[in-house]
Formats: sequence, C-alpha cells, structure tokens
Amino acid sequence: VQERAIISDIIVKGNKKIGKGDVEEVLTVKAHQIVNPEKVKMDVEKIRGLYHSKGYYNVEITDQIEKEGDKNVRVVFNIVEGDRLYLRKISFEGNRAFREKELKNIMKTSEKNLLSFFTDSGVLKEDELKQDIGKLNAFYLNNGFINAQVGEAEVTHDQKGIYVKIRVTEGKQFKVGKIDITGDPLKIPKARLLENLKISRKDYFDREAVMKDIDYLTQACNDEGYAYAEVAPLTRPRDADQAVDITYQVSKGHQVYFNRISITGNTKTRDKVIRRQLAISEGDLYSSSNLKKSYQDLNRLRYFEEIDFQTEKGIKENLTDVSIRVKEKPTGIFSVGAGYSASDAAVINAQISQQNLFGRGQILSLKASIGGRSTQYEISFTEPWLFDIPLWSKFDIWNYNRLYDTYNLSSTGGGATLGYPIWEYVTGYLGYRLSSDDVKDIQETTSNYIKKQAGLTTTSSLTASLIRDTTNDNMFPSSGSRNSASVTYAGGFLMGDANYTKFGVASSRFFALPLETVFGIYGRAGYLQSNSDRDVPVYERFLLGGMSTLRGLRDIGPRDPATNDVLGGLTMMVFSGEFIFPLIANAGLKGVIFYDTGNTWESGYEFGDMRQTAGVGVRWYSPIGPLRLEYGFVLDRKADESAGRFEFTIGMMM
Repeated sequence: VQERAIISDIIVKGNKKIGKGDVEEVLTVKAHQIVNPEKVKMDVEKIRGLYHSKGYYNVEITDQIEKEGDKNVRVVFNIVEGDRLYLRKISFEGNRAFREKELKNIMKTSEKNLLSFFTDSGVLKEDELKQDIGKLNAFYLNNGFINAQVGEAEVTHDQKGIYVKIRVTEGKQFKVGKIDITGDPLKIPKARLLENLKISRKDYFDREAVMKDIDYLTQACNDEGYAYAEVAPLTRPRDADQAVDITYQVSKGHQVYFNRISITGNTKTRDKVIRRQLAISEGDLYSSSNLKKSYQDLNRLRYFEEIDFQTEKGIKENLTDVSIRVKEKPTGIFSVGAGYSASDAAVINAQISQQNLFGRGQILSLKASIGGRSTQYEISFTEPWLFDIPLWSKFDIWNYNRLYDTYNLSSTGGGATLGYPIWEYVTGYLGYRLSSDDVKDIQETTSNYIKKQAGLTTTSSLTASLIRDTTNDNMFPSSGSRNSASVTYAGGFLMGDANYTKFGVASSRFFALPLETVFGIYGRAGYLQSNSDRDVPVYERFLLGGMSTLRGLRDIGPRDPATNDVLGGLTMMVFSGEFIFPLIANAGLKGVIFYDTGNTWESGYEFGDMRQTAGVGVRWYSPIGPLRLEYGFVLDRKADESAGRFEFTIGMMM
C-alpha cells in the first residue's frame, strides 16, 4: 500500500484583479488534506468560473502539484488573467412580435455602456443570464404566446468582447376565450367574481393574470372561513380560433374558526395593547383579509422591529391556532433639531417622548423650541384607548412666545381632544382649546390691524374633524391615502373674546413604485371668517413657508400695504409632490425630489397667483434617529427674496 501525499500549502500565482481570499473561497482542496488530482482539476474550473463572472473570459489557468519533502506536496494554481471583456452585443433570433429593444429591457443582463465604469452593466453573469431567460419565457406567456420557447443563451467571445445570442420560437398568439368559475359556490355572486378577475380585462392570455386570479379567488374563500380552499385553473386552447378558454375550479373544503391566539416576545408591551389592534378574535370565522389587516395595524404602532404571524391546525380539523411573535424596539425618543430662517434666526428644537409608556400604548411628550426670536414649550399626554374602548384622547398644555418685527406675542393655553372610529379607516375627532394670547410691545410703525389687537385675547374654541386613513405606515407611508376635513368654531356660546370659524381640508396619496421608490401627492386648503365685528386674530390667519408647506420660502401671505407687515391670509391653498427613492437601501438613506406650490389670500382662491418652489433632499434613518436635510429653490423669486433655503433636523432613539 502506497501512502498518499499530504498538501502542505496552496499557492495562487498571477492573480491581480481578484484577491487571493476570493480565489481560495471557491477551492475545495485545502491544506493538510490528502492530495486528489481530480479535485485539483475541478478547482481549476471553479477558478475559471469565478473569473468569467467578473468578465475575464480570456483567463488561462494551469495547476501544478510539486513535491515538498518525502510525504508532502504543494498545489500551485498559475493564473494569466488577460483583459476584462464586456458584453458587446445581445442578439435575438426568431423574434417577430417584439423588437430586440423590448426584449432587452426585460433582461437584467445588459450591454456595455457609458456607466460600465461605475456599475456592473456590461459584465456577463451566468446566473443572471439564466434568470433573464426565465423572464423572457414568462414575458411571452404573459402576452398570449402559450407555446413560446426561449432557448438557452449561446455565449461566445473573442479578444474584443462577449456576444450573446438567444433563439426564440414564438408560435401563435392566443386571445382570451371563455372564462368560467365552477365548483363550490361563494357568497359573492359569480358575476361579480368574474368581473373582478384580472384575466377578464386582458385581450390576450396572460399567465401572470391567471396566477393573480387564483390568489383572488383563494382569498375570497378564505374570507368566508375556508382556510384550506384550493383553486385550480383549467386551460383549453382552441387552435382554430387562437383562443384559450379558462375555467377556475373552486374547492372550498370545510370552514375553519380561529382557536387559540398566542403572543410571544412582548417583554414590555402588554398583551391587551396588542390584542386590541387585532381584527381577529378567538372563535371568529377564519379570514385571511383580517389576518393581513391585523399585521398592518400592529406594524403601524411602530413598537416592534419584527412581527411574525403563523397559523397552524388546531386540536380539531375545523380549528386553527394563530401564533404572533414580536420583537420589541426602543419607543422612547430624544430628538434635537437645528435650523435657521430670516424670521426666527437660529432655532434649536428638542423633544423627549415615550411612545409606549409603561407598555400601555400611551404617549407622553415634552417639546421645547428655543430660537433667537421665539420660544415654545409643550407637554402632551395621549391615551389611544380611554376606558379600554377605542376612544382616542389627547391632553396638552403649552406656552409660546414670539418676537415679530413690530410686536411680540405671548400665548398660554391647553386643550383636550377625543377621537372615535366611525367606519373602517374613518375616525371622528372633537377637541376643545382654551388659550390666553397677549399681543404686546407694539411699535408705532406697525399695522393698524395689529394695533387694534393689543392686549390679552381669550380664545375658547371647538374643533370637529373627520379623517380617513388607509396608509400602510403612520410616519413613512408608501401606499394608501389620508384625507381629512375640519371646522373650528371660536367664541359665541363658548365665550371668549375671539369669534371666528375656520374650515380646512387636506388630502394625500402615496404610490409604491418599482425599485422601492414612492411617489406622494399632497393638497391642503383653508378658509377663515370672522363671526363678529372684531377682526380675526393675526396669529390665526394662514401663513405659508417652511418644511411643511412651501420649502424655500418664509412668511408668505398678504401684507399691510402701508407698513409691509405680514398679516397672513383668510384663504389658503397649497399642493406638493414628492418622489422618494433609495440612495443606500441597506443604510436607510433616501433621496427626495419635491415640488411645492401655493399661496394665501385675503379672499378667494387664485390659481394664477400660486408661489412655486422645487428642490432636493436627503432623508436618513441614522443610528441616532431620523435625519432630514432639504433645500428648496424658489422658482418665482421676487426682488427681496433669497434664491432658496436649507432645513435640517435630526433625532435620536432612546
């Protein structure tokens, strides 16, 4: 018996473009193992595959097994890398219905272009190419070519580059024929089910639409309690008509009820805080829509890093258990923000809040804002389930002081607001506010409008509002909408000195787009009127400018023609659009491009008199909290205005 040699060392020579560590990762031979020439040859091909994946198709690799002493050997891999080759041409053969450009746009693999120096475009990756062949096959199937075949890519290369040829056999294009739903009936009328099918709105057969229809019909069964329903699509091509008849066979099975709902992982948050967010209860008929809604509502709390729902069969066939596992995250917030404006000079904002006080879901917040010309302090407490019913409540007190150019304002007050869900997604609110506002230190040159308001003014007001919210996240939504309407009445039977009515409407809509991008549109309008001979308080009038309205502008509103003091308007309208996109997804760094337009007027709404700004910004959910830096450019700059303005805020999780 001859003793086989042991590998004492593995040497890689000639590698410059790819590190030794990366090469060693693909090797199966290791030091201190018995040498196996076949495995060495296999590793040569693995190294070759590594170089091919990086675009080095002219690489040459040889191996040597060198003796070292009587019993040991060294394995040497000699590499001649050659130049990196890029994909110069992707061509198709047999495509008649679609142009090469259309087919290339479906593929992730791309030809060399101007961005190849900075990106991987033009680098051929065999795994990606195989996935692209699958995408092309799916594309044809989704466009009526039920017999289409996209062959394996033929890859060739020379000294200039790499060439890929893809052969396509399209076959005939089939239209959608007869559509039917058979099997077990559902409560939803068959005509309505057929109307809601994706395939009903297609001219040509679409496999992806059929798959979505299976999901739709399955969920319809689930929502009636049939947790284990099955939907099978039966397709019958008719070659003579070039059409495909589609029949969805529904098998509901038996109804299932929720049995035990268990919650784990919540070391701080009380069980009842989680359970009251659930749209399911023990004993309820199974519903996948309510399971989904429960997950969304829990996620909106922002108490948890992870939420996981698992369903499993219960002790009987008609029962299912639900296991909810959560991983809690810090809910205390300490935020600090800084900014600068012509009206406030330097401003420092600070907030300390607990979003889940004692695990009860309550919010306690202390805010302070200290600037060169203003100070504000506020304490608020929010109980979302007052008396253990879904009665939302908030109580707050504040003190506010502001130095204007020609007068000073000091305000102290408090308020209470109650909210109750009226319909799904719709909540009604009723709030009361009492404040004492002191207009003082008025200069002789100030507007007569302001002079008439000198001294203390007591405001006693009620605000009623309706809000419909279908967004998927309270703070950073990517889908859904948020709409509201409100009316504030001050004075009259509520007593106080101020006597006015203020109306407001707001609407926003969010669209999730490809590549984790989001488009949001926002709109607001307001109307303010006095209910007596006394003017509306100047501090209640509409004034635009800043991060929440017209970024890049400040103090936008009607002015006193005699003194040029900003008074604000009695009507207001503002619209915004934002495109949010990931910059570094793993780091939570996002970019934003925005456009704002709006104005305030003494009366009426003038679409031809809307100020405009646009800009860019960065939003980063950094380790110390959310950071927001945005710059607004004034598109219709006036003589006394700056070209734009920065805003900056940063917060820290406790």
